[in-house]
Amino acid sequence: MSEFDPFKVFLELQLGLPRNGPGSRAATEAAFAMLPALPEKPEIADLGCGQGASTFELLRLTKGRVTAVDLFEPFLEKLGERAEEEGIGEERLVIMRGDMTALSFRDASFDLIWSEGAIYLLGFEHGLETWARFVKKDGFVAVSECTWLTATPSDEARVFWEEAYPSMGTIASNCEAAVRAGFEIVGTHVLTDEDWRAAYYSPMQARIAEMRETWGEEVEGVLSEAEAEIALFENNPGQYSYVFYVLRRKD
Repeated sequence: MSEFDPFKVFLELQLGLPRNGPGSRAATEAAFAMLPALPEKPEIADLGCGQGASTFELLRLTKGRVTAVDLFEPFLEKLGERAEEEGIGEERLVIMRGDMTALSFRDASFDLIWSEGAIYLLGFEHGLETWARFVKKDGFVAVSECTWLTATPSDEARVFWEEAYPSMGTIASNCEAAVRAGFEIVGTHVLTDEDWRAAYYSPMQARIAEMRETWGEEVEGVLSEAEAEIALFENNPGQYSYVFYVLRRKD
């Protein structure tokens, strides 16, 4: 690279992964199975879709149309390439570059808003408050959010998350926040350790080794930070995880 750009390094790291955050087909299926009812062909928004891991699962699980939204064009290009390879047209998939904090959809556009690992960019409660207007009457929101699973985390985990995500809540506090934001709790699902490792951290470790070999020392800061995050998870089992919150809009 002619000029060191930490975000470009981060983006290149993420583009080499099958998923852009913890999750799995099984976790998406488990959360989707909690939904009591959807129209035969629901309108779905996948917010912060990344390269589309959850987008394609939602297309598989429904006969509806998914509007996949992300701010970063390289992710959307990858998503579009896969859609073309799989023969998925615009009648089922709309790819949109957009900022989740300033969406321009009409009110009550969607039967379901889905977001895996991205609502933290707005903050959990504020994100739900912001997105509620875009959900139809009796519609649903399903989001995965990094969540404390213990009231007594280790000093290592506490210090890291106080800096990285100081408003991170517990399952109980997040459910309370969802109710304040105008939702009923349908259910929650805690991601397993394997949901972090198989399609995210393990491929990330391989990608780090590859980038360290080919990109040189100038990217070391970003790669070391990624390794530190993986080590934190491995050193503090059961203290935090992503949790799916499946919610119904109250009217």
